[in-house]
Amino acid sequence: MDSLEFTERPELRRTIMLTAFAGWPDASEAATRAIRYLADQLSATKFASIDPEEFYNFVEQRPKVRNGSDGERILSWPENQFYAWRNTSGDGPDIVLFRGVEPHFKWRSYSAMIYEVAEACNVELIVTLGALLDAVPHTRPVKITRSSQTKSLGPGLEHLQFEPSSYQGPTGIMSIVLDRMTQAGIPTASYWGHTPHYVQAKPNPNVTRALLEAVTEIVPVEIDTERLIRRGIDFTRRLTKALADQDEVTKYVGELEEHWDKEHPDSETLTEDSDPAPLIAELEAFLRQEAGSSPDTPTASREPTESTDDESPDDESDDQDQDEGTSPSV
Repeated sequence: MDSLEFTERPELRRTIMLTAFAGWPDASEAATRAIRYLADQLSATKFASIDPEEFYNFVEQRPKVRNGSDGERILSWPENQFYAWRNTSGDGPDIVLFRGVEPHFKWRSYSAMIYEVAEACNVELIVTLGALLDAVPHTRPVKITRSSQTKSLGPGLEHLQFEPSSYQGPTGIMSIVLDRMTQAGIPTASYWGHTPHYVQAKPNPNVTRALLEAVTEIVPVEIDTERLIRRGIDFTRRLTKALADQDEVTKYVGELEEHWDKEHPDSETLTEDSDPAPLIAELEAFLRQEAGSSPDTPTASREPTESTDDESPDDESDDQDQDEGTSPSV
């Protein structure tokens, strides 16, 4: 059986594909939730998926079971789904969204399937979204890193000059996908959101919103981020309260702020009224474990736990449950 399954083959033109992968390149679930949020905003339609059977160690990436509204037991597997949106308001590009889970096996075969969808949908540009843990303060604007391995992103985007990535070392599935697209002559770009490593709660709507706002310079759609802004206000309020009696962490955040302000003299300070959401209890549970971390920093930066949500963008009505997230990975 072919692992790539089409439920329909949409006729798209001048298409831009946006991708994000749960797991290593998705700190605080910021990137995959950006794709989900955008799919919801656009009312994008699912049209293809990659069957997980050949690509995952299900002992490490376990299926999930839950109870449906009628008591039925529902089993779900790691999801790799494609969604399409047709631009009917002008000559702008159509959009394909892909939200997947970084696989354990057969990365080249997996990437080839994404390329097959790109080819079938007339993709002219592929953009990957990612998020990483970094030594950045939550009280400053979210840092977004842009890069591209191609000199031109295509017609109409000549004004955007992205530098090639200078990173060298172990890499993730995003790099494999980008390399496959580049070999086929499709321009590529990457956006990375930087999330504070001392706040490893899931999700972090600050970073999700920053990624969405940044990518609109490439994707010409209006994105209503009001929900993320509202959760951002709550995020800052709860985080500030949780840190109030954490003297060591507060001191460390102050050092990060000082370093940030030297590098970004025009940067604004974020307050409770300006930015994003998880629970105090989650963060405090994380901070209580700081005693076992490095003596030089209050917490240790770790890779994010792989996570995948079972709901499709069409099922985002349960807004509260989806955005409050789970306990932080520490």
